[in-house]
Amino acid sequence: MSAVAYAMASIPIAILLALILNYFQIGESTTFIALLLLPLGVWGIASGTISEISAGGVGLKFKEAADASVKTLPLTNFVEDFQAVEKGGLSAIEGFTRNLEPGKPVALLLRLGRAGYYQPSAVALYLQALSSFDPELTLVVVGENGKYAAAADGRAVINFLTDQSDSFRAQARFREAIDFENASKLLTLPGFTDASIAADASNADALRMMDESLRKTLVVLGA
Repeated sequence: MSAVAYAMASIPIAILLALILNYFQIGESTTFIALLLLPLGVWGIASGTISEISAGGVGLKFKEAADASVKTLPLTNFVEDFQAVEKGGLSAIEGFTRNLEPGKPVALLLRLGRAGYYQPSAVALYLQALSSFDPELTLVVVGENGKYAAAADGRAVINFLTDQSDSFRAQARFREAIDFENASKLLTLPGFTDASIAADASNADALRMMDESLRKTLVVLGA
């Protein structure tokens, strides 16, 4: 029997069950929604389009969407001379951000091993300015060879560097970590991770990793 035939056969059953439950006032609104979606679920599972269905939570899982490749968004990278911020203050940052489009993903890119180059206070200023364009701003750190080393949620780094209880110690830790030749010290700081996902991964893989790492963004790596 075809998937459509299975779905058609389930329609009167779903309607009958919904009427019975409604007559005896059994169940909540989500139960009725689940019953109304039953024919769709039957068709999807029979055809292979939907991989699973849960009645109570109305949870249809669409296999095609889950297996689709991760779609990446165009990203604006920022690599600037942070010493200029120390001299020019926020006016220097405003010059760098003048052409940014609000809502477009932005990443602040830093390089490891450049001893004394990045001032933590300047990094915080950059992150604060850029986060007004992209609230989900990501700080990405690469090694001297340009390869990905670590990443952090921009807001988490701002909170760490501007910690009112002990900002001096926090900034000293960040300076030592970013000056180091690899990301081992950086990964001990709050919010930093070396997690990434392959460019050919599926949406399901990306959502699973984001859920496990409690992150809203992921760095996608190609070959």
